[in-house]
Amino acid sequence: MIGKIIRIIGITVIIILTFSSVFLSLVVKEMKEFAYSDKTLLKLPATLEDIFYDKRISYTSNKSENKIVLAEIDDESLSKIGQWPIPRAVWAKIITKLDNFGAKVISFDAIFSEETPSCKGEISDDDVFAQAIFKFQEKKGKHIILPYSIETIPTHLTFEEIPDDLLNFIIDADVSENTYQKYISRSNYPIDKLLKVGPLLGFLTADPDLDGVFRYYTIAANISDLNLPSLSLIAYTAYTNQKINLVFHANQRELRFDHHKMNINFMGTTKIRWTGGRDKYPSVNIYDILHAKDNDEKLKKIFHDTIVFIGSSALGAHDLRNTPVSTNLPGVYAHMNVVSMLLNGFTFQDKDTTATISWAMIIGGSILIILIQFFGNAIFDLIGVTLIGISMFYLDKLYFIPKGYEVKLFFALLSVILIYLWNTFLSFYITSREKKQIKGTFSRYVSPTIVDEMLADPSKLKVGGQKKEITAFFSDVRDFTSISEQLGPELLGKSLNFYMGKMTDILFKHFGTVDKYIGDAIVAFWNAPLNVPNHAYQAVTAAIEMIEVLPEINQTLKEWNVPEFKHGIGLNTGECSVGNMGSDKIFAYTALGDSMNLGARLESLCKFYGVQLNISEFTLRSIPDELRKNLSIRTLDKVKVKGKHEAVTIFEVLHSFHPFKKDLDSLLKFNTAFDLYLNKKFQEALNIFKELKEKFPEDKSSKRMYETCNNFLLNPPPADWDGSYVHTTKD
Repeated sequence: MIGKIIRIIGITVIIILTFSSVFLSLVVKEMKEFAYSDKTLLKLPATLEDIFYDKRISYTSNKSENKIVLAEIDDESLSKIGQWPIPRAVWAKIITKLDNFGAKVISFDAIFSEETPSCKGEISDDDVFAQAIFKFQEKKGKHIILPYSIETIPTHLTFEEIPDDLLNFIIDADVSENTYQKYISRSNYPIDKLLKVGPLLGFLTADPDLDGVFRYYTIAANISDLNLPSLSLIAYTAYTNQKINLVFHANQRELRFDHHKMNINFMGTTKIRWTGGRDKYPSVNIYDILHAKDNDEKLKKIFHDTIVFIGSSALGAHDLRNTPVSTNLPGVYAHMNVVSMLLNGFTFQDKDTTATISWAMIIGGSILIILIQFFGNAIFDLIGVTLIGISMFYLDKLYFIPKGYEVKLFFALLSVILIYLWNTFLSFYITSREKKQIKGTFSRYVSPTIVDEMLADPSKLKVGGQKKEITAFFSDVRDFTSISEQLGPELLGKSLNFYMGKMTDILFKHFGTVDKYIGDAIVAFWNAPLNVPNHAYQAVTAAIEMIEVLPEINQTLKEWNVPEFKHGIGLNTGECSVGNMGSDKIFAYTALGDSMNLGARLESLCKFYGVQLNISEFTLRSIPDELRKNLSIRTLDKVKVKGKHEAVTIFEVLHSFHPFKKDLDSLLKFNTAFDLYLNKKFQEALNIFKELKEKFPEDKSSKRMYETCNNFLLNPPPADWDGSYVHTTKD
């Protein structure tokens, strides 16, 4: 019972912890009190889930968007151009080239926040650059996007004015107040000359997770009560000419477009669905663009009707990021992947749905593994937990990830694995404890072979009370009181221990169970706690071996000047209650019932009939014919023991040096005479018993039957006599 309670408590704790971890992984990134603090422990669940999600998307095929092209500032281009920063006049030429190649939107991933020095009276590079931007945007549907950066704080401690140019790019929202707004602490905008020609503006963002990996992207931020778009969001709306509306819900925000929507959190952040890195998007280095012919068909095919991001992959530009798909990926790919999400209408599902699915998987997986472990075995359990894990993984890969459900699979799998490990540990602990208890309890009663069998499969063992057919064994040393009076305590103990040791070894050899030692008496039984095939035969052969080893024991006792031991053994087969009996603190494995009582009575009758082994008809009947033929059996009597009304036929099984064993004809005559006796043919029986009495003068049974027949000839029994002899005492 305690084990079950501990098991339930452990499973409950595991489920509560994984539920809580799922909750934290969903909300911690948008909780204002954690956004600007280093609450590592509280952020850990989200980080663990994100790391596992990274591994899963690496096995998921995501289609990249060929409408997004990178104009790459690589080391080769910088080396050939020979200047850094690249002159803005060069950027003007690149814009013109991209215009010729059919680019629709050009988005720079570099902030032009400082003016280029120029001589008085000369046209500056900034003017040339601004003019190129203006000419590009004169054409219908073409746009150039320049970025700006802002650093924010959650409270209005310092404040910078927002340039008027940004007011043209405010996102419409359905509420006027946002409790998650931020305030500018520092900003970096393009120079006025560039702003005056009317480029589109989008902010840059780069916020790594706890482990330094870039997974999330602020796509729309509330800055000083204004909802501002990111570089990628402006690029998408410019390319598609769609309007944006920001909608606030109870638990999240939503960017609505003409034909689809994107769920974002209250911080204006979305997770990036990384479709890949360098190999997923077409790229051309800026030097090749700059020196390409205007009619270059290859570049026209690449750039026609595309969004071109101009970003750096050069090592010296310090814009390489640690991402889920690469540890050194240019930061511009974050913008490209977000635009790809928007172009494909992809959005991560709302967190309420994600939480519901995640918790359902935790509960479902937990129930499955509990049921599997309840009905299975160790191998089946391992197969079960593996199949559950594989099923969850492929369900996530084939359905949840493509549909945008960011299921918290790490904690769903963790709950299944922890419950599996918890149950396995408890089962191992309980089994080990049971085995220890079995060994401690039964090593005193049964042979090491049986103990090993119990330990190998404890399920075979039922230590509680149960009804079971057993063969009861009782033995007793004759006149032991007289012997003990002749010996000192030390020699008495030594002699008795020597005798008991030999007898117990034989019992164990034949798979018997020792019930108890009572002075010089041994109480034992067969067929419990484990089933013993042909237990009645095993008991009989054990008893015969005990009788046959007694001369050897007596030889040793003689050397110790101890009188020889003689013993009687009684065996009976029948149903008894077997199990641990006693109090909670002290108990013993024993057998109780009439069958045990009859076995004890048969042992006490050995002295009356002058035999060493006395078995009941029930024991003889339990021995199969093919085994019974190995035994020499003499019918002793049909008796009613004290306290019983049913007559029982009793038999002597002969040991190897029994006089009748050496003279089987005499054994046959005795059994024939006994049958005549039962049929009231007392004279015929008397004649045979007389012959046997004279031939075996020490055989007490032959003498007793002769006297009984003679008595019945003089005083015939009543008409309803059933052949039984009534014993009025236990001895």
